[in-house]
Amino acid sequence: MSFKKFNNNPSNNDISSYGNVDENLKKIVETISPRAEAFVKEYFYNMFDNNRGELVQLYKDDSVSIWNGTECKGKEHIGKLLAEIPKSKHIVETFDCQPMPGEDKENPNLLINASGKVTYGESSTHEFHQTFYLAKDPTNPNIFFISFDCIRLNS
Repeated sequence: MSFKKFNNNPSNNDISSYGNVDENLKKIVETISPRAEAFVKEYFYNMFDNNRGELVQLYKDDSVSIWNGTECKGKEHIGKLLAEIPKSKHIVETFDCQPMPGEDKENPNLLINASGKVTYGESSTHEFHQTFYLAKDPTNPNIFFISFDCIRLNS
């Protein structure tokens, strides 16, 4: 995976042109980018569209989910909200991931933004923008859970 920074300067998108980039930060970004891509493209939206009942396992009792202005806290309430949402089909067009500072600098929590189009039911299509904060499970730091997510729909 190449390490490029997207900007408005078409002449050189190599991140090294922006000055001295910390090698540890480069390593972290190169580590978390594939995780974020797998979460967004292969895991979360696939599960949301095809096996939504299992999605609640990605949340904890203190997780918060906001669905187009409706806030739910805790696994049980989030599960009820997810059950009320009509069948869906997501098409992710873009996503971005940032490492979040914390105690574990080698394996940080993740802030992920995703956007694209979603169809609910048979014909209701909207643009969506969703933000996730993935935190490490305190009982197993190799597992992430959704601490917070917020989705907004645009007509």
